[in-house]
Amino acid sequence: MRTFEQLGAGTSLHPKIRRMHEYWLAKRADRHMPARADIDPLELRDCLGNLCIVDVTGDMPPRFRFRLDGSNLVLSTGFDMTGKFLEEMPDAGYRRFVTAIYQRVVETRAPAFVVNQEDWKGYDLQVESVTLPLSSDGARVDGILDAIFTVVQR
Repeated sequence: MRTFEQLGAGTSLHPKIRRMHEYWLAKRADRHMPARADIDPLELRDCLGNLCIVDVTGDMPPRFRFRLDGSNLVLSTGFDMTGKFLEEMPDAGYRRFVTAIYQRVVETRAPAFVVNQEDWKGYDLQVESVTLPLSSDGARVDGILDAIFTVVQR
């Protein structure tokens, strides 16, 4: 059973999670959420290897296609999701976990802060993430910016 805990913006442990949330807030400005076009990966160089940029389809239920799966995440998990849909993720348990978070973000149109335990490539890891909604029209979530960082390796 995967263990996880939802956090609030102020309780995040990892400084880059806080940085990503602050970046999202700045790009959002006076809107409910920023657009994918507002996100400049070059402004996030220090986090890029730990980011996923995901397209959200208009299907019901929505499908999630990874535009980018950060290089550090690929090394940690052992699989590269770039260009693939979430349902192609080889780890079924992790796929269900990520699907639930992404669906929650689409429904609430709000960030999700999570800390959880992962067993990636035989390493027991405590992982912290922030999943941030993106919208080109300001109403429907059509993208996700996901930042995932290891907090503790056991």
